[in-house]
Amino acid sequence: MNSPNVPIVSPPEPPQPLTLVCTNCGTTLTGEYCASCGQRHEPHVHTVGHFAGEAFESISHADSRLWRTLWYLLSRPGFLTQEFFTGRRVSYLPPFRLYLVISVLFFLVVGLPDAPMYQSDGAPTTPQIEEMKDGAKELEHATGPASGALKQAAAVLKQKAQQDSEQLATGKAPVEKKEGLQEQNAMTEFCDEFKKPDPTANRNYAKLHAACIKVSEDNGTELGKTIVHNIPRAMFVFLPLLALVMKPLYWRPKRYYVEHLLFLIHNHAFVFLVLALLTLLEMIPVVGGHLGLLGFATWLYMIWYLFRAMRVVYGQGRGRTLAKYFAIGFAYICAAFTVLLLTALFSAMTFA
Repeated sequence: MNSPNVPIVSPPEPPQPLTLVCTNCGTTLTGEYCASCGQRHEPHVHTVGHFAGEAFESISHADSRLWRTLWYLLSRPGFLTQEFFTGRRVSYLPPFRLYLVISVLFFLVVGLPDAPMYQSDGAPTTPQIEEMKDGAKELEHATGPASGALKQAAAVLKQKAQQDSEQLATGKAPVEKKEGLQEQNAMTEFCDEFKKPDPTANRNYAKLHAACIKVSEDNGTELGKTIVHNIPRAMFVFLPLLALVMKPLYWRPKRYYVEHLLFLIHNHAFVFLVLALLTLLEMIPVVGGHLGLLGFATWLYMIWYLFRAMRVVYGQGRGRTLAKYFAIGFAYICAAFTVLLLTALFSAMTFA
């Protein structure tokens, strides 16, 4: 029996467990990441060291998908296409995103102002002409006993610079260009057909006529830039067209159209990536002049890579694959020429 003098004390209630919620959407958290929106739970105040570590982790790991995808893209022909259709996709970048990123990188690299320039047939370039003009000006102001002979030399040098400048302006001599692009005077030859105004006043002819006037003014420089700018857009027509050509070549066993399209997307991403890396190496002053053997080996590897990718993805023998390899190559050239021509015409009409 309890004593009446002893107070009765109730035991303290246990503390209620804290329920963590996502600061972004308010969903109850069951782990480090929100199951609803995917945001990471980080309630503490970020320090500079934390931001630096997070940036390094993003660059070095990138969820591991970027580096894993690029490695398999370069080293294992057809592997990514095969993985996609077998359902193993989460470990790699999606094909369309991969193609977009690499194609943007490629066209940015080939469009850099420091891209390799070269000179054809020993023709003088614009910087050389300017150097001759500057040298002539210095000789013209020479004084002393030999000033007469120096001024005569200045006159000869100035005349030579003038002749070279006129040849360069009229397109009779090769001009500076970026490696891999057509000569700019080819554009002027194309425009010879549209120099005179059309008596029928056709709207499309008038646009080409106006574009050719601009081509004659700058020797096709701006039009060439416009064509290069439009080529990435043309690829969205070129790849589906080529995939359509491949469908009758692989009609047994039945293949879906999207299989050929994704095969081409992965292979073009590979080619763009390799050419971008090769172009960057050529832009390095010390390395660029010694890439002859490496460049040749790279082209051989790309030829083998595409053949091997066809065998891996479609699983046919060497002889049949080789025959289809050449057939697709011929179709590729024809389709590329057609799309490039249409791109040039479209660029000329919008350029004006």
